[in-house]
Amino acid sequence: MVLMLWTLCKPFLAILNSCLISMLRTPNPYLPLWRSVLMFWIMILLILVCINSMLIGQI
Repeated sequence: MVLMLWTLCKPFLAILNSCLISMLRTPNPYLPLWRSVLMFWIMILLILVCINSMLIGQI
């Protein structure tokens, strides 16, 4: 079950990571946008960690 969830979330995380890296590479004056994207990425990771811990607790 955890492996299936990870396989479903892996492409989404890869796309999010590539978007974040491309935004950080291009010189952009919108610094708050970088900060919000970074916070969004951290929140996604925290949600995935919570889901994984709940699934591991059910096994």
